[in-house]
Amino acid sequence: MQSWSDDRFIAFDFETSGTLSEFALQPWRVKQGAAWATSLAAVQKQGNKMVPIYGGLHPVVDDMRAMLEHAIENDQTIVGWNTVFDIGWLIAYGLTDLVMQAKWLDGMLLWRHLTIEPEYETERFKKKSYGLKLAVAEYLPKYAGYEDGIDFHATSPEARAKLHKYNVRDTIFTLILTKHFYNQLEPEQLRAALIEAESLPLVAQANVEGMVVDTLAAKELSANLAATAQDKLERLQWCGVTEKIVRSPMQLAQLLFDDWGLTPLKENVGKKTGKKSRATDKETLHELSFTDERAKELRLYREALNNRTKFAEAPLTSVAYNEDGRTRPQAIVFGTYSGRLTYASKQGRNKDERQTGFALHQEKRGAEFRGIIVPPPGYTLMEFDASGQEFRWMAIASGDPVMLNLCAPGEDAHSYMGAAIAGISYEKMLQDVEQKYPKAKDRRQLGKVANLSLQYRTSAPKLRTVARVQYGLPMNLDEAQLIRRTYLTSYRRVPDYWERQIMLTKKLGYVETFAGRRVQVVGDWAADGWRMGSTAINYRIQGTGADQKYLALMALKPLLIELGARFAWDLHDGIYLYVPDQNVTRAAVEIKRTLDTLPYQQAWGFTPPVPLPWDCKVGSSWGNLQEWKNG
Repeated sequence: MQSWSDDRFIAFDFETSGTLSEFALQPWRVKQGAAWATSLAAVQKQGNKMVPIYGGLHPVVDDMRAMLEHAIENDQTIVGWNTVFDIGWLIAYGLTDLVMQAKWLDGMLLWRHLTIEPEYETERFKKKSYGLKLAVAEYLPKYAGYEDGIDFHATSPEARAKLHKYNVRDTIFTLILTKHFYNQLEPEQLRAALIEAESLPLVAQANVEGMVVDTLAAKELSANLAATAQDKLERLQWCGVTEKIVRSPMQLAQLLFDDWGLTPLKENVGKKTGKKSRATDKETLHELSFTDERAKELRLYREALNNRTKFAEAPLTSVAYNEDGRTRPQAIVFGTYSGRLTYASKQGRNKDERQTGFALHQEKRGAEFRGIIVPPPGYTLMEFDASGQEFRWMAIASGDPVMLNLCAPGEDAHSYMGAAIAGISYEKMLQDVEQKYPKAKDRRQLGKVANLSLQYRTSAPKLRTVARVQYGLPMNLDEAQLIRRTYLTSYRRVPDYWERQIMLTKKLGYVETFAGRRVQVVGDWAADGWRMGSTAINYRIQGTGADQKYLALMALKPLLIELGARFAWDLHDGIYLYVPDQNVTRAAVEIKRTLDTLPYQQAWGFTPPVPLPWDCKVGSSWGNLQEWKNG
């Protein structure tokens, strides 16, 4: 692993503004003339001094180009803080080609790699921000508060001079802190972080370009969901249901449990007050709907309301706000403690809240929902999905021979588990699936639910809830207990893995992925042992899945540039790409070959004992993706 050398790194930072102050956070407004860079600073350590090498007030494209060319020619890594944002401005100014040639690093993400802990149910706005000002206060306390008195949008010469001085200090502190975290990370952690950093320009480009919305399809979806909601409401009005009641957990609890006399299933505990309230969440309504027809209709009514708001109206609102036909869920690298990307659908809070995107990470699977997202003109949407990603990594981690055998080409792990649950032979199950026997689909789906849910110590009651709520599969508790026993007797090494991981985590105080990414697991094992143990078990698998995605993006980057393709978004086990129409056939072959043969040994020092294949789909919208068939 390359050690830190001051002459190999420079730091940079933008200050930005716009016709509205909120546009300062939206680099895509550059094309509209509504946002611009007010200051650029780039510094490098030379001897004992931090020396500004590029930048100034009111930077122009030539200033930015010069900085990028300098770094590329001198083989320097460009360091930032929340670097995706600043890279986005370079892309917005038309410097994509140089951005893709440069090497990048994010000091904020190195800090996360060094100290990240699970935050479990912490509210989003209460999670540790990892902002630069917080880092300065913690590691360079004598400079805490250096940002006081800065007006980011004032135009007087005095205010702008003060702003640029602040901008330079940002870059200096970024370089100092990044070096500190870089040198504190273990070699394996640093290796994972540097692979992750390869994704920064790809993600920045996706954030700037956004996703094209078929507004007619979105409006049709909205109208259909509104009609569904109205139909359900008309059926429920006789028993006191109104939209206001359904949107208020307190009023809904009163209706369900006081007025209708249904039995509460669980309680919520307020995080601030500790006050208990009767739950009316999705799981509760699903369970109640099995025994009460009113609850079933109410659940469907609320789903239609929420789906319309989240997946039809939010995209349309964001398109209107962004003013260019696009919605922009903003991808956040290392957004969860497991390392995966997350997406922000809004900017600001309270009265300053703006709908810039939609809840991409919660998107429904139905074609009517996904069909509103289409590729830009001249491009085809391609999905590359890591086949059975978590099952395969659990097979590797546990060493279970049955699971490992089921990872071989031609095997079907979900059919295997479905057969075991149904009490039929695996061969008979494969034949039934091949012949599309009516019961085979349901049996395989049950096997899939078992495989995906039970590898993380899921209890029988929880399995029943997952099957009923997430997959719409009827299941009683006896069936759930039987399925769980079947899973444990089928994959006997998995419980051994659970125990081994918990013991190792207690000893080390952290969990590590196959790639070297770590999460700190510290606390009171006596009081919070189940949750900490779950992190020990889950993180090695889920975190490795995140690392596999970053390795995939690193490996794909030069090929995407060659093909004229670009990263669009990431969801679950899939990577989505926009590929020029004329290059789809070549992309399907070469991208799949690249992904199927990722350099795990070279990158991680680890050779997987089973294949880790990727599936390919193509389509003219997210809703009509079809399996790629050559020719």
